[in-house]
Amino acid sequence: MMSHECSAQTIIEMRTIAKQLFTTGVNALASAVSGTVQLHPRTAQLACLGAVSRAAVRYFETVLAPHAAIPHVKSVTTSELVAQARSAAYIEGPVAIILCRTEKGQSNEHRALSFALEVERSPLHRPWIFLSGATGHRQCRSGSAGAIVDAGTCSWIWPSGKRSGVPNNPSSFLAASGDLLPADPMSSYSMSVDLIILG
Repeated sequence: MMSHECSAQTIIEMRTIAKQLFTTGVNALASAVSGTVQLHPRTAQLACLGAVSRAAVRYFETVLAPHAAIPHVKSVTTSELVAQARSAAYIEGPVAIILCRTEKGQSNEHRALSFALEVERSPLHRPWIFLSGATGHRQCRSGSAGAIVDAGTCSWIWPSGKRSGVPNNPSSFLAASGDLLPADPMSSYSMSVDLIILG
């Protein structure tokens, strides 16, 4: 069992790496859609996913990218994301799970907080973080590209212990806790990246 201090330091390091990987995806997508050649959206998506996966190999013993070879992938629900994290929790050593989405749906902030709530109700028993962010153009009032959460997020947002569900405006809660990701410049194509990292 990890000490509290060791676990906290691990979470900080994992958060830093996750943000670096997300930035790698943002940059790869921007490169893929810039210039005079118009790539098919799936090609740009694969370029982004490939760049994030290659960067993740430098940090993690196991990197899982289930969408890498699937031509038309359906976005997974938060519950399915948590199930993937539970399956990967049995793998020894640091693990990164990388998924991409192009469909519109609930906000990345809502997705991140939903993940944190589900894991809190049934813990993974190892350090974890979850990042859900959108690359490219975002029509979001908060100016956020998404959010990054960990095992301490829910206890910070709901200190009384009452966690009935995700607030209508999770951005305001996550902004106060420093968990929002700043929005990147507009791009002609956008997609979302979900990262699950297990320490």
